[in-house]
Amino acid sequence: MTSLNISTVIGCGLSECRQLPLIKQAGFDGFFAADTSPDSLKLCSKMAGELGLVFETVHAPFKETNHIWEPGEEGEKYLSSLKELVDLCSQIQVDKCIVHVTMGNTVPAVSQIGLDRFGQLCDYAKNRQVHICFENLEPHPHLEAVLAHIEDSYHGFCWDIGHNICYTPHIDWMKKYGSRLKCLHIHDNKGVTQPGNIDYRDDLHLLPFDGSLDWDWFAGKLRECHYEGPITLEVSNQGREEYRNMTLEQYLTAAYERGCRIREKFESVL
Repeated sequence: MTSLNISTVIGCGLSECRQLPLIKQAGFDGFFAADTSPDSLKLCSKMAGELGLVFETVHAPFKETNHIWEPGEEGEKYLSSLKELVDLCSQIQVDKCIVHVTMGNTVPAVSQIGLDRFGQLCDYAKNRQVHICFENLEPHPHLEAVLAHIEDSYHGFCWDIGHNICYTPHIDWMKKYGSRLKCLHIHDNKGVTQPGNIDYRDDLHLLPFDGSLDWDWFAGKLRECHYEGPITLEVSNQGREEYRNMTLEQYLTAAYERGCRIREKFESVL
């Protein structure tokens, strides 16, 4: 049976480590973390072992990621921070690190220095047995440029299906990169609510089935590319009033039920 994982819940007000027992209690098999402080990651790793949870991935910080495309000290500093995170992933035996290649709608142009830096990162990570998984975001050419530059199949693609429908509904990411799919970020939203205007506020991180995504289509796409990894939710309990009125235990139980529905669709034979 396909494993069900979840991000630590965005905006819930509880530290990642304190969420882990509740994630286990709800029924999930594993999780991924976005708090990249060394103390938090090490404690999460220790608790995951004690609870019997799989620590699937670590999500790299991305607020400074545009600097990687620009010459100068800031780009080198960001690259160094990613290498330090790879070292930490290797130390705690988490073999996948999620990386954004841009931040926001206004970004620097694709540059050779940026491609070279991502190449350095991938070489560094492979030597430490960590896969770099590049995530789809707004409709910029940078992701395609990076994945064309990084030909080594050791590294690959993180399909964020929520981003797909609210940022790039015209792009079939699985047709492009299904063969390089390493992991998933699963959440729902209402799609592009202002045609012609790509807006981060459309990225709601709702529970699956609370937005407009066609989950039969999604499951079919995963089957087409013979995906064998976990079903991993990336959700926030801040997107709807009904979520905010739930305890975290109730919210995680609801999230697990939605994950089970997706898994049933994925595993069904049409």
